[in-house]
Amino acid sequence: MIKKVITYCKKGQLTMELFSLTDLKKKNLSDVFHFIYRNPGCSKQSIATTLSMSLPTVTQHLSTLTEKHLVEKCGQISSSVGRKAAAYAVIPTAKIALGVEILSHKIYIVALNLYGKKEAKEHLRLGFSQTEEYFEQVRSFVREFMDRHHIQDEQLLGIGFAIQGLPSRDGMEISYGKILNCHDVSIRVFSDGFKSPCRFFHDAECAAYSELWENSDVRDAIYISLSYHLGGAIIINGELQNGLTGKSGTFEHMTLIPGGLTCYCGQQGCAECYCSAWSLLDGDMELENFFEQKKQGDPVSLEKWEHYLKYLSMLINNLHLVIESTVILGGHITPYFSDEDMASIRNTLSGMSTFHDPTDYIVLGRCRSDAVPIGAALHYIREFLDRIAYEGL
Repeated sequence: MIKKVITYCKKGQLTMELFSLTDLKKKNLSDVFHFIYRNPGCSKQSIATTLSMSLPTVTQHLSTLTEKHLVEKCGQISSSVGRKAAAYAVIPTAKIALGVEILSHKIYIVALNLYGKKEAKEHLRLGFSQTEEYFEQVRSFVREFMDRHHIQDEQLLGIGFAIQGLPSRDGMEISYGKILNCHDVSIRVFSDGFKSPCRFFHDAECAAYSELWENSDVRDAIYISLSYHLGGAIIINGELQNGLTGKSGTFEHMTLIPGGLTCYCGQQGCAECYCSAWSLLDGDMELENFFEQKKQGDPVSLEKWEHYLKYLSMLINNLHLVIESTVILGGHITPYFSDEDMASIRNTLSGMSTFHDPTDYIVLGRCRSDAVPIGAALHYIREFLDRIAYEGL
């Protein structure tokens, strides 16, 4: 049976669309799931009333969602008269997505539930090398992580691998990987043995996506990822802008000091040399060690930090002149920022600004911990939610 549905096109003209009963059932099922997702603890009656569905229809869809272990009863709704109605909620761990951040010296992994919240996190100190031994160590680490946290194959939506480099458009290979010195690497070296989909993501874009998930009010912004290596992203109308070939937001290679320090890219004076975490660290030093020394008043650390904030202010000023929007600071360094540090950046910017604009456009990101692996995992959470919206279960 085909059902006619009256809609309006963009120009306001009345149109007729054809939907089969199967399509209508899929849409209703999706609507019920998403209503419960947004309103945990809701009743069957509230679903029916809000979505203009009959109670038998809602009951049928609740049965389907319950059978697929996506929704469960979560208690009863208090009532002064009659029987208490059952409350329904999405099971957050019904599906899990993994995000893996690949650094030159370390690996971070997080497991996210359907609400994008961390269920587990771990890290492993392991130096990158383009060898089968390294790839097997990473695969083993992921499998053991799943075992330790009781993540089943049927739960797993996918594994996102965030890298310090540029992946191909489809995320199936690394197209530019000078930081890790990796070339022609296929996702298969990490995905081998896993049943769920896997793909590469650019680490800075992952961090920016985490911010968008946490703060849906962000419309236009410049996101600067202050991590072991510098990165960034441009956000317009709430979406990441990748550019013609995926290189938009690579602020790390803007020339900050002409003729300055040599960057890993081969050029001199890139912002990477002055605004990355590695510019603060000596040898195998960890970030927490640097900031502990700074806290204790170590003069070398204090001087390095002073220079770091000055160069970061220069970068922010240059970017703000190109795109006048909010500047969001995220990444591994930002959890260490103090109010005094932000005040220092703002004071420096005030002195640099051609137009003497207020500096309240600079904000710290909401997602300040594990933003990169979270963003890599969120791709699969969003994909799952969208798939239900458009295709049903």
